[in-house]
Amino acid sequence: MSPRIRSVQSPSSEPCPNNLIDIPTPSGEIKEIRHQEGHILVCQGCCCGNTEKGFPAVPLQAWKSEWKARGIRKRVHLTIAGCLGPCPLANVVLVIFRGACVWLQAIHSPRQVQQIYDYVESMMSAGRYLPVPMNLEKFHFTRYDFDTASCEPTLSR
Repeated sequence: MSPRIRSVQSPSSEPCPNNLIDIPTPSGEIKEIRHQEGHILVCQGCCCGNTEKGFPAVPLQAWKSEWKARGIRKRVHLTIAGCLGPCPLANVVLVIFRGACVWLQAIHSPRQVQQIYDYVESMMSAGRYLPVPMNLEKFHFTRYDFDTASCEPTLSR
């Protein structure tokens, strides 16, 4: 059984934030979840934000307050996560938007958090993934072959 979206998309390119989708569980029960455009994962694991290890603090309050103030929770989910993996690049953030993965590093300040939310909102307005803006470019890195760092291959062959 495939998922079924129960609400109607808005006629514009902007998705309706109330899209709910029915997901069948392995037991056959149907569970309702919100169908979202994106997800922001903020690392606060073994290194990120660990000031005792010499890393800058993660601006958690800025992440939470901006997310609430912008009213995007029905369209983009925020998760304060455990370790996301690339520990040498501490204070890592993963933005997933409509299937595109954007990795950012060294996110230490509330101003950077605002810039990331501005970027996410620009993609929400456009209704599609957009390249990383210049103000965030120096924080952007490629973690996987399929990441969005550039249109060029990430591995030399």
